[in-house]
Amino acid sequence: MNRQFYHTHTVRYDECDNYGYLTPAAFLRYMQEIASLDAEDIQLGGEGYWIVKRTVISFATPIKIHTKLDLKTFGMGFTRITAQRGYAAYLAGEPHDTPVVSARTLWVYVDKRGRPTRMPEGTAEIWLPDGPQPQQPEAPLSPFPESEPHRSEATVRFSDTDLMQHMNNAAYVEALDNAAWEAYAQAGITPDKAMPRIRSYDIEYAESIRFGEQFAIQSWFDPWPTAGEEFSRLQRITRNGTVAVRAHSRWLWHTQEL
Repeated sequence: MNRQFYHTHTVRYDECDNYGYLTPAAFLRYMQEIASLDAEDIQLGGEGYWIVKRTVISFATPIKIHTKLDLKTFGMGFTRITAQRGYAAYLAGEPHDTPVVSARTLWVYVDKRGRPTRMPEGTAEIWLPDGPQPQQPEAPLSPFPESEPHRSEATVRFSDTDLMQHMNNAAYVEALDNAAWEAYAQAGITPDKAMPRIRSYDIEYAESIRFGEQFAIQSWFDPWPTAGEEFSRLQRITRNGTVAVRAHSRWLWHTQEL
């Protein structure tokens, strides 16, 4: 039987937005935490490091503050230098038929210089003792529109960095969400008037940004948010003109009266 690792967590106050729902960035941190716990549990060896290259998350329903979740992670497929890991979140105490959140992440194994290297022998067999499985292919992200985007800038703060001494994957998502709200606010949309609810997030990481470095965010909306309608956000983060992150998220827009 292929390995599955479980962890239970209750959604905290500081993991929610001002509407009382779990944020996408907080769920990304859940994914990081359970992956780390899983690796510690099996005492995964090797002198290299794992870095994320692509994350895809689907949210079936908004998750309220203090909801107790059963989290699960498992191996999906491996190559010599990459591993695809799956995740699922279920309401604790209820049947695990349909997850409230499902996700997968492509990890790359790198050496101390940050170059991809072959993972330790037998790594895939830890999670897939029943035999190898192909990785689930990801569709290419949509091209960015030629229209003028909303632009914002930021600097990597100490609180944004992680053990690898670069900007954490969840911190990128927080930056993307904050940039989107800058655009909303400029159009007169404020949190007391609107309640966007996340449907999906697809993030591709290309470069690592480090403490103190400045970066720019471009944001497009397709279509512009309208009450009761779904819309897409296409965003990218660049550093000195080089793309570090590309993201495509899908949202459902509610008015606060709803």
